[in-house]
Amino acid sequence: MLKPFSILIWIFLINFVRSLDKTAPDLPGKVCAFGDFNADRNTDILVFGNGSLTVNYQETKLLDVLEASKFTQGTSFVIGSNSLKPESVECSVGDFNGDSRLDVLVSIRDSDGLYNHTLWTSFLEGDKEVFRPFHVDFLMQHAMTIDVTNDGLTDILGFYPNGSMFCSKVQKDGSMFPIVDSCNNEFSNFPDTIDIYAGMPHLFVDINSDLIADIVFMTKEQNGLKMMVWQHTKIGWQYRDWIPTLTYAQYPAVAAPVVMDMDSDGEIDIIVPICKEASCVQLIQLASFCKSRLWASVTLDMQDYLVKPEPHSLVVFRVGEFSLNSFPDLVTIVQGTRTNNRPAIKVIENEECKNCEKNGTRRFDIRKGEFIQPKNMALGIIKMGTFFDLLEDGSLDLLVEYDLGNETRFGFVYCPDKGDTTFLKVQVFTGVCSDNRCNPKSNEIGSSISMTGACASFSMTDGWGGSTQSVACQVPASSNRALYLPFLLYGLGRSPNFVDELNIAIPKYADRKEDWKHSLKQIVPNSRIIVLPPSPEYPHWTSRLYVTPSALIVQSLAVIALVCCMLLMVVVFLHYREKKEDRYERQQQSHRFHFDAM
Repeated sequence: MLKPFSILIWIFLINFVRSLDKTAPDLPGKVCAFGDFNADRNTDILVFGNGSLTVNYQETKLLDVLEASKFTQGTSFVIGSNSLKPESVECSVGDFNGDSRLDVLVSIRDSDGLYNHTLWTSFLEGDKEVFRPFHVDFLMQHAMTIDVTNDGLTDILGFYPNGSMFCSKVQKDGSMFPIVDSCNNEFSNFPDTIDIYAGMPHLFVDINSDLIADIVFMTKEQNGLKMMVWQHTKIGWQYRDWIPTLTYAQYPAVAAPVVMDMDSDGEIDIIVPICKEASCVQLIQLASFCKSRLWASVTLDMQDYLVKPEPHSLVVFRVGEFSLNSFPDLVTIVQGTRTNNRPAIKVIENEECKNCEKNGTRRFDIRKGEFIQPKNMALGIIKMGTFFDLLEDGSLDLLVEYDLGNETRFGFVYCPDKGDTTFLKVQVFTGVCSDNRCNPKSNEIGSSISMTGACASFSMTDGWGGSTQSVACQVPASSNRALYLPFLLYGLGRSPNFVDELNIAIPKYADRKEDWKHSLKQIVPNSRIIVLPPSPEYPHWTSRLYVTPSALIVQSLAVIALVCCMLLMVVVFLHYREKKEDRYERQQQSHRFHFDAM
């Protein structure tokens, strides 16, 4: 008979073998954008290849944590010739015309260095989805896709080559509004021209800790990085001189900033990589800004590795809650200093620092150990890496783009072993819905389109008597292939406690606090929450909670079931033994000689 310890070992081996049997998807093309195109609550991938954009639908079931994910090729549309280079194409998604379907803003870089923008608007012809093109304009770099006009629809915000602003709303048919009806007038006293810092995505993120996203433009000032902050107020967007300039005298060169709550203090930090030279292949440290303490230095240990920026871009890091310990991590592509070293993907872990200068509490170090790559990925030349929740289970994996021969492909590296950690996954949809999906009684709640700039913060008591908190904003950047995931993922560490409070806010100015902010209390860990803000048809906040069982829970249930079966077998065996002994005793009684009868 098996002992409980033997059963535990057997179950561990079964799950280990299952994890080895999982085959990560491997697909052709260049990753252009993330989004839920078919409203099934899975993150799909928009891919560019051979002059066309193709939607690849992820078919992972929400609670199916033991099966491998897969992608199915969906709608495809031609945007250029087969000779169009992948590095010339950028994409961002949003609901521009208010039909609750994801549209795609595409920019193609021409030989003059300008970006020709086209909006591909999604329509239904019968049961078939088609995309129709509408020309936008030639801009200096890929435009921002955010809601400027406070109507719940995605607008296009960018800059002409001369530095003047381009801002346009989109009509119901997908075409641009006339210039007289553009959204430039939403910005009070905006300069006629500004000097854009090329290669850096502008940000849409909460700077002053009110959970309402502010616009941060990346500009040059005296050969330094000047971040122009515009805050949404009652009278429109107003300039705020909150962030001091990072001058050339302080730092020789900088790369594109990323945003995160680095030290889990409930305040957004803007992290700027500091480079040794203008090409930004050698990083020396990080500069961190938050409004309460301005600029500070953060230790970064790259171990003599060189980073590999993409063409025409200064994006070197991408952000994600990889270790699920409440402190977001970074991922990048690095290459050793030796000539024969190949590019590799590395996770830069956010770790505690007890001896940091200027009272810093965190540092970033390259994660020890190598990732096991699929065969094609190991043979190819790695070009780009980012985080991706492949099984929709709250545990981030790695998406890796590489060149194999003359073909660009991307694959995944499964990273399921995060220990006994828990998470909270939040996704805020846009409030403009069609097909009755904003109805709280509907099974398919909401538009399934992530609202850019929606922010959320949580607080909870950990298992050691302390407290944990964090804040993040949804899709804070959409250009230069920043590739932020269309949801918020918070690591809760190894604490089994409930989340005490979750505060959610949308980028909207309103007199009534209930119109832009909402609170949820006592949330069970390992939950995925879908939030729908108020709309004209349904003026109340709506939310749905889906609990995702971890692999440890599945193993625990299996152990409990097997132990119960073992105990039941013991009881049945003992009962059989007792009945057998009773029968033998009755037979002995029947054969006994009765002396009293004589």
